[in-house]
Amino acid sequence: MQTIKNLSCRLVETADFKAICNLPQSAEELFFMFPKAEYPLTESQLEIAVNNRFDSTVVLQNNVIVGFANFYEKEENNYCSIGNVIVSSKLRNQGVGAFLIQAMERIALTKYNVSEIHISCFNTNTKGILLYSKLGYTPYKIEKRMTSQGESLALIKLRKVLVL
Repeated sequence: MQTIKNLSCRLVETADFKAICNLPQSAEELFFMFPKAEYPLTESQLEIAVNNRFDSTVVLQNNVIVGFANFYEKEENNYCSIGNVIVSSKLRNQGVGAFLIQAMERIALTKYNVSEIHISCFNTNTKGILLYSKLGYTPYKIEKRMTSQGESLALIKLRKVLVL
């Protein structure tokens, strides 16, 4: 795995929406990122998610948006749940996803003083499962979900206990 240099992160701005909407390259990628959205992702769909979630964050490489995530649940002094995770298809398997998840972990720890981070991943998202496992996340629950075509999927819920 090659590691990308010149990465930074910051909270999302409305001006970022168009670039974030271009990150999912297929209906499947959008489903993994944002199951309730319709492909292609639109700025209005993204705006609703950002407004209903917490700490929406972008990863930049040389000031170009290459990743996005947020929290869909937060319970101070307990846990945060990371969602809407996406990394540019051109930069996958190069450390951007790990950088993004670790940035979200830092936000959760410093802003919300949590002891656990939760993240969910569909069973068909092998790359996501392997990344989260590599970062120390372990499965604790499996829920049945349905695709828009009526097919059954397993939503694997993972967690990581943070060392305080």
